[in-house]
Amino acid sequence: MPNPARRAVALAALAAAIVAAAVALDLPSAAAQSDEQSGRIVAQRLADGRTEFGWQPAGGERVLPRARYFPAEVGHQRWLNSSPVEVGGVELGRINARRLSDGRIEFAFTPTDGERILPPSRYFPVGARVGRWLRSTEIAISAAPAAAGFVAVSAGTYSLDLGGHTCAIRAGNGAIECWGANYNPVFGDHYGQIDAPAGSFTAVATGAVYTCAIRENDSAIQCWGRLEALPPAGRFSAVAAGRFHTCGVRKNGRIECWDRSSTDIHAGSFTAVSAGGTHTCGLRENSAIECWGWNGERLTNTPAGSFSAVSAGGVAENPMVSFISEPAAHTCGLRTNGAITCWGDNEQGQTDAPAGSFTAVSAGGAHTCGLRTNGAITCWGDNEQGQTDAPAGSFTAVSAGGAHTCGLRTNGAITCWGNNEFGQKDAPAGSFTAVSAGSWHTCAIRESGAITCWGNGQYGKTDVPTP
Repeated sequence: MPNPARRAVALAALAAAIVAAAVALDLPSAAAQSDEQSGRIVAQRLADGRTEFGWQPAGGERVLPRARYFPAEVGHQRWLNSSPVEVGGVELGRINARRLSDGRIEFAFTPTDGERILPPSRYFPVGARVGRWLRSTEIAISAAPAAAGFVAVSAGTYSLDLGGHTCAIRAGNGAIECWGANYNPVFGDHYGQIDAPAGSFTAVATGAVYTCAIRENDSAIQCWGRLEALPPAGRFSAVAAGRFHTCGVRKNGRIECWDRSSTDIHAGSFTAVSAGGTHTCGLRENSAIECWGWNGERLTNTPAGSFSAVSAGGVAENPMVSFISEPAAHTCGLRTNGAITCWGDNEQGQTDAPAGSFTAVSAGGAHTCGLRTNGAITCWGDNEQGQTDAPAGSFTAVSAGGAHTCGLRTNGAITCWGNNEFGQKDAPAGSFTAVSAGSWHTCAIRESGAITCWGNGQYGKTDVPTP
């Protein structure tokens, strides 16, 4: 999830560079359909040269989006987008605007999940008087009821021969919805990994063919699907799922892990846990990192020092390699001074972290990406499919998948790069608050709270349930 402080700064910067526009001509509009809301874009020139905009519903009060200023110095021809316009709890869409070469501002309105609408009168004049609201032609916007939103999503790590599934927590009631494979596609065995139980939950983690979540009423962990072992009793604050093992952080800070063969208890106090494909790492309260599990390539030999975050890499997915094999993996930690240190398998250079100051790190299959303090993303490691070719621009979050990566830009848009065999990097348009790159598909939470998934939709992995 994006860091709240960085997100606030990014949104404030976006507000200073966002759209507005409207013009003085008034033309009659067609009658709106019963499922539509009509209104006008309104705008006024401010004394400092910016243009403030809003939405004027037909017969209603003016609505001012949070990000509602078109800057005086913005260049020509570049469309900028406002924050969502909401009327009566329904998100209508966003206002778009760009400055033309003659200095006028051309505006439009893009409905949520719709095409951009250009009002007949859509130009804000250069010589508009300061403090005078001008309005556009009236336009009709589809106003479908907002879908019930989600507050968390976990796109499971999986092999192609296991199908894969995704789970998310709904906003408001804490219910869990899962979708995707509910069985082993190879043998046809029904596992039930998407058969979420009733109740309210605060956290969810998807493994290969099972799911675990923390119940809200008693903080206990409940799991379903093909389980190698039942979760221990007690109260937990966090849960992480690997392929065939699960770890939870107890309320007292102790980490407990369980899998098909044993239960490991790690004494002391931890604040976070990250489960990779074959190993797990925890961040202690004293900022040290401790790892355990498979130790190939000295994977659990953690470096000394003080850290603020840890990311245990998964497995570089290869459809020709069985999930039963012991794949190499790596781990990266974000030090308290902003530097990144990585260890484990380095066959593709995935542990050769670059110098500089970072705010986040995400370890993928055989590559790693970090979010620099200036908002840029830098990636390293396996680049056979372009998964380390990070685009330019400013981001607030990064998620490295099996062989692709996705970043959340400061304007809420998602950009992905790397392997695109199943369209997992073809991010849809819109504004999002979080993104999770899985092995062969990606899921993200829209600003409205709805979830959108794309990529390998086999077994229904991208078929997000409706309310």
